Amino acid sequence: MDSDDEAPIKDSGVAAIEKLMQRKGAFDHILLETTGLADPGPIASIFWHNEEFASGLGRDIVLDGVICVVDAFFGKQARFLQMEEDHSEDHIGESLKQIAGSDVILLNKVDLVAPDVLAEVESLIQQINPAAPIYRTIRGDVDLGRIMGTGAFTAPPSLTQTPAPHPHTHDHDRDHGYDHNHEHKHELTHYELRGISSLQVTCPVLSPTHFEALDTWIRAVLWENSVPGSSAGSGTPELLVLRCKGLITVEDGTQYVLQGVRSMYDMTKIERDAEGDIGVPQIGKIVLIGKGLDETVRRSLETAIKPTTDT
Repeated sequence: MDSDDEAPIKDSGVAAIEKLMQRKGAFDHILLETTGLADPGPIASIFWHNEEFASGLGRDIVLDGVICVVDAFFGKQARFLQMEEDHSEDHIGESLKQIAGSDVILLNKVDLVAPDVLAEVESLIQQINPAAPIYRTIRGDVDLGRIMGTGAFTAPPSLTQTPAPHPHTHDHDRDHGYDHNHEHKHELTHYELRGISSLQVTCPVLSPTHFEALDTWIRAVLWENSVPGSSAGSGTPELLVLRCKGLITVEDGTQYVLQGVRSMYDMTKIERDAEGDIGVPQIGKIVLIGKGLDETVRRSLETAIKPTTDT
């Protein structure tokens, strides 16, 4: 789904990829490398739910995921410089947008920094994007299975990761891969750093009515920048969602994956396998990453999905 003002985009990059698809032979993967200061949101939107692209040669291409490489050596400096820059129109630094819009994050050059600095950078990344796994790498060496074929835009998101409230260290394995995809003892659900914030809300099993209410709520927040039920009114300029992810379960057992990039979003039904086991928990979670995601937004979302108590 997308708002009316999100017109299909077809630029030179799309044309080049369509030209590639005309060649004989199949492509297993297409890796699109952007410039260091590129905002991944608009680029991802080109290949995800773009009607013009999907109707052409791009119909055989699906967006697998967005990968961000963070330089651990300059990470501490980035905390005070790049990661807190506010020169963009929406006062969100491009480096923050890149981390916020990613599905997988590679923390590179981990061999060049002290453990405490590395932990501080990881903690900072987690605060920005609590839904993306972080892998430590040296010279970009990483298992390709962690960055290719991830199905980030079609598979249920991994939402068990919880950002650390304070910098801390972890051991990492021989190949320096690091997976933050585990639960910490204390779960924090709201974070904010220089214009960007992330919000996690547990989603109970929804009735059909509440599922529709959730869909309506998402449209209001993503399309109108308004918080339903808020006295602040609609069109709040401070509210901006860069990415949203979630897993939603309805009463009949049907489950949906929520994925959103800016004003575009989709709730895709998870198809059960032959044995009917989809291997995901019944209780879901919704993660929002963007600007202005405060407790007012949390309360509004929790009200929309709050189960009705029978009397």
